[in-house]
Amino acid sequence: MRVTLQPSGAVLETQPGERILEAAQRLGHECPQSCRNGNCHVCSALLVEGRVRQEGVEHDHGEIYTCIAEPLEDCVLLWDGVLALGELPVRTFACQLSECTPVGGDVWRVRLRAPAGRPPRYHAGQYLMIERENGEKSAFSLASAPHAGRDLEMHVLVREASAQNLIEQLQRNGMARVELPFGDTHLAELPDGPLVLIAAGTGMAQMHSLIEHCRAQGFKHPVHLYWGVRRPEDFYQIEHWEQWQTLPNLFLHKVVSDLCGWEGRCGMLHEAVCEDIADLAGVHVYASGSPAMIYATLDALVAAGMDAHQMRADVFAYAPRP
Repeated sequence: MRVTLQPSGAVLETQPGERILEAAQRLGHECPQSCRNGNCHVCSALLVEGRVRQEGVEHDHGEIYTCIAEPLEDCVLLWDGVLALGELPVRTFACQLSECTPVGGDVWRVRLRAPAGRPPRYHAGQYLMIERENGEKSAFSLASAPHAGRDLEMHVLVREASAQNLIEQLQRNGMARVELPFGDTHLAELPDGPLVLIAAGTGMAQMHSLIEHCRAQGFKHPVHLYWGVRRPEDFYQIEHWEQWQTLPNLFLHKVVSDLCGWEGRCGMLHEAVCEDIADLAGVHVYASGSPAMIYATLDALVAAGMDAHQMRADVFAYAPRP
């Protein structure tokens, strides 16, 4: 039977005798339910169309309990709280500060530890929102990967008063209230092909998460990292950099845009990518930086033969181009 869920739009193909909640969970959906904790009615939904059998009684409208309701024909349900495949629920954590250390380039590495017994769930490449004392929230990419469990890492560029105030707040309070996860530029599923990771400045945090996740998952395809800054001294310490250099399928490139004459590469990030990768048709590109940098990179790579759909960046969601 086909069960259509509103407002998510998800469609469940149920098996004979299968209950609706069972089908949703089998297909990978996050659903509101708390049967094991003794909280009944959490999984309730409104039957809009179709018929179901529930404890031997047929229903063709009204409230049903998806944990015991078996569809008898195609149905439409109004079931709030069901998440799309790969989507995770946003949760709030009061975390302890475990590290707040300058790592060069005016960047601080901040590590938070979530409470025991309820580890945060996120996909590699997503970001969190951290609450300031005035109630405002600021977004930071997660540099940690999901296998880190309770430990969350961020890279904070401290050149403006707002960032300095946040560091002082963390040091003063020894804790922070965060919400996560956010963002659709992630690796919920590893691609079947090479990865090209393009990071400007502290956009490296997002790429750090992606690389660590690939390493933990045993990703076999090539991974090309292009990390760009304005000046050589803007590069900051990456804890796993030396380990990364030993990986046979990980290729690391540092690029400086404003100052030539140093020992490494100079120019724009997209120029370095195009110099190294002649055929962009089969790569999966993840990019992090300012809107201007992201769209300039997109245009340059499309001109070099990449399909625009091959590139993912959070900028496309929060600063869409007309």
